[in-house]
Amino acid sequence: MKFIEIDDYFSIIKELSDDETVPKYASQLVYLTSANFDSEIESKIIYSILQKQPKRADVYWLVHVDVVDEPYKKEYSVDFLVPNKLIRVDFKLGFRVEQQINLLFRKVVEDLVKKGEVDITSTYKSLNRHKIVGDFRFVVIEKVLSKSHNLSFYESFVMGYYKYLKKVSLSEERGFGLDLSFVTVEKVPLMLTAPETVEIHRVR
Repeated sequence: MKFIEIDDYFSIIKELSDDETVPKYASQLVYLTSANFDSEIESKIIYSILQKQPKRADVYWLVHVDVVDEPYKKEYSVDFLVPNKLIRVDFKLGFRVEQQINLLFRKVVEDLVKKGEVDITSTYKSLNRHKIVGDFRFVVIEKVLSKSHNLSFYESFVMGYYKYLKKVSLSEERGFGLDLSFVTVEKVPLMLTAPETVEIHRVR
């Protein structure tokens, strides 16, 4: 997993959000992040937002879950990385607390709306006129092995076993208690090594 500095992308995320030439992917776009520091973000999330398919949203949310030793602790903190554009929510949950992130996140958003810190009203004119809440979309990123790799027998065996474990284990979206009707599972390439250089010649 590769982490990069998130502040390098503040301006381009804001520009993408304001770019009406890009079709809107969701009003509120939510990513689960494993970055422990709010100054970092996984490169795969930036890849998903900017390169996989440019995803324009009114607001981007980053949700991080930290499991703590206190069994029933339930706390959260909010960091407005880019005002009204990029918001990070950090949950501190006890190890006995069920990780119903869908419900916990909704409660956080409701609290922020009540305090006037965020506005989740749809920006579509027809819906905004009637104060309709914008749609939320969770994106869960799953890494898959790129076919460009030439792996040894041992590496192929390890990756095959990894693939089997992924198939039989609890999926990330179910583990976090997300409502599957609001979840998009996106696959990005898992790069183990740089792919070999390919040579090809043009004929006339």
